[in-house]
Amino acid sequence: MIDVAEGHGTRGTPDGWHFFVSYTGVDQPWAEWIAWQLEDAGYRVLIQVWDFVAGSNWQIRMIEGMEQAQRTVAVLSPAYLSSVYGQSEWQAAHRADPSGFARKLLPVRIEPCPQPGPLGAIVSIDLFDLDASAASKHLLDHVRHALAGRAKPATAPDFPVRRRHQSSSEPIFPVHPPEGSDRSIEPSDEQKLVEVLAHRRGVLGPDHVETLAAAHDLAVALRRNGNYQAGRPLIEDTLVRRRRLLGPDHVDTLSTAQELSLARYGDRDHQAARALAEDTLERCRRVLGPDHVNTLAVARELAAFLTTIREHAAARVLARDTLERCRRVLGLDHADTHAIASLAGATRRA
Repeated sequence: MIDVAEGHGTRGTPDGWHFFVSYTGVDQPWAEWIAWQLEDAGYRVLIQVWDFVAGSNWQIRMIEGMEQAQRTVAVLSPAYLSSVYGQSEWQAAHRADPSGFARKLLPVRIEPCPQPGPLGAIVSIDLFDLDASAASKHLLDHVRHALAGRAKPATAPDFPVRRRHQSSSEPIFPVHPPEGSDRSIEPSDEQKLVEVLAHRRGVLGPDHVETLAAAHDLAVALRRNGNYQAGRPLIEDTLVRRRRLLGPDHVDTLSTAQELSLARYGDRDHQAARALAEDTLERCRRVLGPDHVNTLAVARELAAFLTTIREHAAARVLARDTLERCRRVLGLDHADTHAIASLAGATRRA
């Protein structure tokens, strides 16, 4: 709770409002929920559905809200962005603080939607894809950050783990381990991944690149521990988000597509695993090249899928080609070369 007086003398006066909630009619349930969370935390809020009562002049009240409330909370949705009134309300707040230094305009997205024009430069508070408890915490945390002008954590960050140096500046997505090395994850480590994902969703939002990286890592752990019921929906959701945000050919998207094909395979959805692996392999060949280490990993996995569903002829051709490339690119003694050599031998005997 914040230390704010709730007396009637300030309740109905413009200088007593911390927030004016701007919304369009179809989003009224969201607007009321947001206003309730803010008032329950001790802030004073002006919202049309509660404050424009019989006998009041709604036009004057609206102008007061736009011009004299300390901040405007714009409840963003596709419907709001097409609303004439909504546009005039958020633009009034932006004109009063075009640099954003005072943070007078707080966009709160309740649905995935673009932020056109000047809205695109303003950091939003995203409530979609969160449950009620997480959404309330996310909203109030970010409101406090906006008021303070900083989001410094209360505790010191962990000491960073040194990353291994890579000789190339090209981003590398994870290569699936060779057969037999796909080890399970300790329960304590899996729980840490759950906590990291929850923290990033709350602080950064569900579509932030770091949140999606955490979701990917947790899905890998769940698959390795055989928890396909939880892991597969998570990696499917992560793939949808990465495709939307990064594009289908981005290296991170390809990594997640590769992981989803493995999850489908482990879940015995072999045809779906094959279809996705074929699409991912085609994209890897086009984007990364046929000899890239990640392309070879996807090719090896697809050859294994084809063997499982008894498509021996196709598996044999792909395994032979991948083995030749692995020998040339990775060397004869590389673990992936040994893995594909074993698979190629199995396809010849089939």
